[in-house]
Order: sequence, then C-alpha cells, then structure tokens
Amino acid sequence: MRRRARGHPAHSRAVLSTGGSEPAAQTGNRTEGRTGIDTATYLRFGLFYLGYYGYVGVISPYISLYFSGRGFSPVQIGVLMACFQVSRIVGPYLWGWLSDVMHTRVRILRLTSVSALLAFLIVPGVETYGGMMAMMIGLNLITSAMSPLGDALTISTLRRHGAFDHRYGRVRMFGSAGFIGAVLLGGALFEHYGILAFPWLASAMLGVFALVVLGMRDANDDGPRVRPPPALPLLRRPDVAWFLASALLMMFAHAALYVFYSLYLEQLGYSKLAIGVMWTIGVVAEIVFFFYQGRLFSHFSLRAILAGTFVLAAIRFGLTGYLGQLVWLMAVVQILHAATFAAHHSASLKRLQHWFAGPLQGRGQALYTGISYGVGGTLGGLTMGWTWKTLAPMHTFGLAAIAALLGAGCAWMSFRKDD
Repeated sequence: MRRRARGHPAHSRAVLSTGGSEPAAQTGNRTEGRTGIDTATYLRFGLFYLGYYGYVGVISPYISLYFSGRGFSPVQIGVLMACFQVSRIVGPYLWGWLSDVMHTRVRILRLTSVSALLAFLIVPGVETYGGMMAMMIGLNLITSAMSPLGDALTISTLRRHGAFDHRYGRVRMFGSAGFIGAVLLGGALFEHYGILAFPWLASAMLGVFALVVLGMRDANDDGPRVRPPPALPLLRRPDVAWFLASALLMMFAHAALYVFYSLYLEQLGYSKLAIGVMWTIGVVAEIVFFFYQGRLFSHFSLRAILAGTFVLAAIRFGLTGYLGQLVWLMAVVQILHAATFAAHHSASLKRLQHWFAGPLQGRGQALYTGISYGVGGTLGGLTMGWTWKTLAPMHTFGLAAIAALLGAGCAWMSFRKDD
C-alpha cells in the first residue's frame, strides 16, 4: 500500500506493540478497494450511524435553545452542557472495558439505547435546575457507550477486510445524512411548534435508533478469547499523550460550536430555520469528504491531514466569532466542517489504530472519546460559558481558534517517533 511508503507502521506492528492480536491487522497490504464486505453488513452499519447521528442532529443544534426556552441563563446552560459532557470522561472507558471483557458490543448497545429512550421521556417532567443537571449526567452516561462501541464494531469489521480507508467514510456518511434530516426536521418543527417540542423529537429519534440496534449482531471472534491486556499504560507513551492532547484541544475548541453556535446565530438575528440550514451546510460538506476520503488518505500523509484540520479549525472559529454577521461568509465557513470534524474524525481513528487494536479496540476508542469529548468537551463548555458572559460571545469563538492552533502543534508532535 502507498501509505507504508510514507513511514506509517503496518497494523501488525501496532498490534504487537500493544500485546494484542487481530487477523485484520495482518491484512494491511490488501488493496482496500477489493473488499469482501457484503451489502447487508454495509447497510447494517450504515443504518446504525443513520440512527445514532439522527439523534445527535436533534441534540447538538437545539438542546442549548431548549435550555434557554426553559428559562436557564447562559452560564447555567454552559454548566448543563458541561454536565452533559462530564459523564463522557469515564463513561466510554467503562463501557469499552465492559465490552472487551464480555466480548460483546451489541448487547450493551441494545441495553443503552432502550435505557436512553426511557430516560429522555422523563425530561419534560424535570422542573428544577438541579434535577436537569442530574438528568443530563445520567443520560449522557448511558449514551456515551453508543459512539465508541459502534465505531469499534465497525472498525474491527472493516480492518478484517482491509477496507478502512475506502469504506469507513462511505459507511459513516449515512450518519451525516441522518444528522441533516434531523436538523432540518427539527428546525421546521421547532419554528412551528416551539422549542419545548424538543424532548419529543429526541425521544422519537432514540426510538428509531433502538430498533436499528435490535437488528445488529456482534462480529465473530478473531481467535480464542483471552484476558484483555491493560490499555492505560499506553498513555505513558509520548506519541500517544501528544495525540490525545490534540484530540482534547479539538473538542475544547468545538465546545464553542456545540454549545453556543446556535445561541450566537440567534443573537445575531438568524431564524431557527436559518440556523438549521447553517448546520446542514456543514454536514453536506462532511458527506462529500467521507465519500472521497480514500483519495485524500492515498495522496497526503496522515500527519499533514491531522495537523491541517486544526489550522482550518482556527480559521473557521476566528471568522465565525468576528464576522458572524455576514450570512454569506458563515455559509462558506461552514464548509470547513468537512475538515474540522470529518477529516479530523477519520484521521484520528486511523491514527488510533497505530496503538489500539484487537482486544484493545473497545478501550482505545473509549479512551479517545472520554479524553476528547469528555474532558475536552467539559472544560470547553465551562470555559466558553465564562467567556460568553464575562468577555463577549465573539471572544468565545476567538478562544476556540487559539485552542485549535495549540492542537495543531500537539498533533504534529504525536508523529515524532515516525520520522
């Protein structure tokens, strides 16, 4: 494969360095376009992402507006969003460890999808701020299993067929389509019925997701079941630490987007439908990237792709903060979501496979999710909430741009051992 010529270790070496074993890692020299993945498996994973990111498409753009509609202040909203993230610090690793020990991901996904649905049905009845805080922590502790375990299951299957570069993006873009559909549906419904209809749409999306998960099945074991090796010692490696620090900073920066972007546009006079359209532009760009992901990975080094996403994130957040009143520019800037989310996400998962594979796959994905979305998202939400109130909303996005530039340096340093 062309990738090995650029100095990136083969998967087999990555697995040996962690003490794991996985036949998929030995397929690194296959031509990834020639895969043995059947259409049913392809669609099964696609529907998983469609259902999960349909739910995310309701949460990300509109939950802060829902909290505002319930009468909470910007600082309270920042704390609630941080509570929504804080359980992602420990939750993903606990679920990942449980899946590695129990040798099942699907049964855990079924349990958490049904539990999340039941929990969200209670949200409209929560009257107090403290109760809402507790609800957000508990709900996200449950949903924190979905992304890492779904990704681990998908990646394990694709790597077994040597298909990650060319197939992951094609599967993952189902999620982008689900996100777009949910964002547009939410914008139209909330414009007509009001933002207090939010919990009912989110519950409906969770119901669809639960039905999809009930039809999934675990991948076959690659070999005899053995006691999984420890994953935490890998955090002492400088290259791993630099990589996870960059992931933390990227999600710290994206807290400005996920927590305050919709509120910021609303403050500038954008309608809810216009806000939904802005989110949709970003996700359309994301879909285009996922479709052509294989070409990008075959022409550029992973280091250049990963570090470049941070530079583009700094540009995106800087322009959003200080020129947000220009509607046409905001529409153009949203195209950078293809880099700051889609390219960063795929490049990060590919980089993660350098250290975590086989029996470490679940916990590797969980560590990445917990440190980036959990720690990074929590610190970002709290800090951005303070910046929003104490300085000015525009400086919230300025801080995000600074964090992204720091992340670029960390991402570059994570490849030093590969030079």
